[in-house]
Amino acid sequence: MSNREYLVSRDYMKTENNNSNLDWMIHWSLTGHHPRNTQIKLINKINLAINEGYKNIILEAGTGIGKSAIATTLANMYDDSYILTMTKQLQKQYLDDFGEMLVEIKGKGNYKCNYKGNCDFCIRAEYNIARCSDCDYLIAFRKAKKSKNVITNYDFMYRVGVDNQMLDPRQLLILDEAHNLERKMLMLSSHLLNREYISTKFGIDIFEALMKGEKSYNHIKSESDYWIDVCKKLMKACGENIEKIGGKGKEVQVTLDEFESNPSKYSSIDYIEKQILESDLKEFNSIRLGLESKDLIIDVPDFKSIKKNKMDISAEFKPYSVSDATQNLLSFGETRIFLTGTLGDMKKFCQWNNINPDNTYYIYEKSPFDVSNRPIYRDFVGNMSGSRRNVPNWKNKRAISKIKQLIGKYPNQKGVIHTSSNEQAFWIMDNLKEYNLLFVGGESRNEVLKEFNESKDDAILIGASIKDGVDLKGDLCRFQIVFKVPYPQLNEQVKYRKSLDPSWYYYQAVMAIMQAYGRGIRDKEDYCDMYIIDSNFKKLFDYNYNFFNEYFTEALKNK
Repeated sequence: MSNREYLVSRDYMKTENNNSNLDWMIHWSLTGHHPRNTQIKLINKINLAINEGYKNIILEAGTGIGKSAIATTLANMYDDSYILTMTKQLQKQYLDDFGEMLVEIKGKGNYKCNYKGNCDFCIRAEYNIARCSDCDYLIAFRKAKKSKNVITNYDFMYRVGVDNQMLDPRQLLILDEAHNLERKMLMLSSHLLNREYISTKFGIDIFEALMKGEKSYNHIKSESDYWIDVCKKLMKACGENIEKIGGKGKEVQVTLDEFESNPSKYSSIDYIEKQILESDLKEFNSIRLGLESKDLIIDVPDFKSIKKNKMDISAEFKPYSVSDATQNLLSFGETRIFLTGTLGDMKKFCQWNNINPDNTYYIYEKSPFDVSNRPIYRDFVGNMSGSRRNVPNWKNKRAISKIKQLIGKYPNQKGVIHTSSNEQAFWIMDNLKEYNLLFVGGESRNEVLKEFNESKDDAILIGASIKDGVDLKGDLCRFQIVFKVPYPQLNEQVKYRKSLDPSWYYYQAVMAIMQAYGRGIRDKEDYCDMYIIDSNFKKLFDYNYNFFNEYFTEALKNK
């Protein structure tokens, strides 16, 4: 036992025996349910770490520990807090359980617009302040700012807090699903140039030089000078349009307070259009500056999509590193508590998220679920990675036969098939049309999950996005199949991260598998079998054994 763990254990025993610290009883968040001994122990450990001066506390605790009750109790014990979730669905789960103590805020598009005029700007400028004084979003935002405990999502916190500086730091910042922190920050720090929007708005095709044969695809894909010129052209168009609008009416010169006090007077298309153009101008300039300073990676669609003149595609510009962006997010909490069911490696987590390990306290608590209720079978049918004659190995008829065989073991029962891409999910669905397969992904994700939860049929979920944030209790999931090891797709950003540290690439796959494993068993009486049919798992496991936690490894069986 380390000195750090010894001190906490000693002080916890003192607390437990002398009943000298009963704050958790006063602030216990899950009313109607008594806290378990493990929860009391972990709350006291975290409090002692905070009192010892640690600014970062990581709690890796498996399913069934009750991390959300621990988090909300801690939030109650301090002056003010933010709790961040990865998805709005997880945000809703917190509200369902702890709604009395939490105030929710989320993106503007989730609120009803009470104004009958043109609301295009409010919807598109998702994270900026609303333009009407009676706006439901604005009312919710003001309420959240005044409340003690706020529940929101990473996207909202980053856009409103970091980008627009409209939120203040608080004593506690609690980050749920923290194993996804770096991945989320990579997404939030990216910029897009959408072909359809820019073509409609400015009459400019961002891929015009390629379409006319003036530039090669490789140049478009890798040379920053091309995109710097595109951004300059777009900035010029923005400036010219703003100048034209500026001369049309005095209403465009009003302050935000004036606009909010009398929205019907100032709700001209000109005013809204000016705000949109200024927002666009800021975004184009950010991309230009990032490219000039060599801080952004260029990621463009495939050649065929561009040449076929597909409009619903974008050029994406991703940062090489998100360390600064992550620190900006973490600055919104004097103390940060990271919650996860699977961390993999504490030192690597700190390294990749630019967190000081010397000022970080790590706690591990294994899930209490019986290993006999959650076996993992290595039932390989072949290596699903790579390709032959331009046909990917995952297009494997033996895999289809194996999936049929496994589904046959669970008649009239629900389950999940985890793929590593939507393309794989669609291929499986085409080959298994006799089964009730429900694809999870995109904008319909929540609706499909609701349909699945309410269905009495033996439906099976399938997709690449079921590994996180899905709670499949009891009969909702009696079996899971991992079709292919979920390595990250090798876009330019992933290639760069892999070149810096190859272990990062394998870590992502390990985390995805362990997270998927946790979907199917949610309480002590629950049970669920998992099958991994991709033989590439053996190599991943053998060479990255240290990333897998005990809860996962003890459940592994050969067949």
